[in-house]
Amino acid sequence: MAQRVFVDANVLFSRTLYDWLFLLRIESRGRLFQIHTSWDVINEAGTRLRDDHPEWDGEGISSLMSKIQDIFDEIIEVFPGGKVDGMADSGDWHVHHAAEASRADILLTQDSGFSSDLALYDVYSCDEFFVEIEKSDPQAVQKVIEFQAPYWAKRDGKQLPEALRDANCPEFAQIVLKRIRKMAVTTK
Repeated sequence: MAQRVFVDANVLFSRTLYDWLFLLRIESRGRLFQIHTSWDVINEAGTRLRDDHPEWDGEGISSLMSKIQDIFDEIIEVFPGGKVDGMADSGDWHVHHAAEASRADILLTQDSGFSSDLALYDVYSCDEFFVEIEKSDPQAVQKVIEFQAPYWAKRDGKQLPEALRDANCPEFAQIVLKRIRKMAVTTK
């Protein structure tokens, strides 16, 4: 049965992270996981992206919002509120409540302030989650690498493994680097 993964806004702040998440979701066809979020999380991501990129035109954020609506399996609209015992950051309470309302198995976040001790879900970083996907469906990871490799090969400077490291996915970056090197050897 597919895992229900609730996605926090900080995953959507990073083009590298959301590209990998979306492409793995598409490639695995929902067999391994479904992705869920809330409108509050989407609004938080949009606000943060606008604050970080005031020079972007409207399409910069609206294209991400369209992808979210197309790819996410569910966007939670209604969920309870209130204080969450053991969670210091009141700005994350809505994430906890929405994740539980979505019946999430996993909360996917780059925020270390979440504890799954009292929650009904497990907390994973993107690095941990992508490594688990690679263990469960290495073919899906390989297909995403093959899809992304031509784009990154044309770029000067930073390459895909470095982008993953910069996005706080060091273990997954090593897996991707090994696969890219293997692809380079087999295509010679």
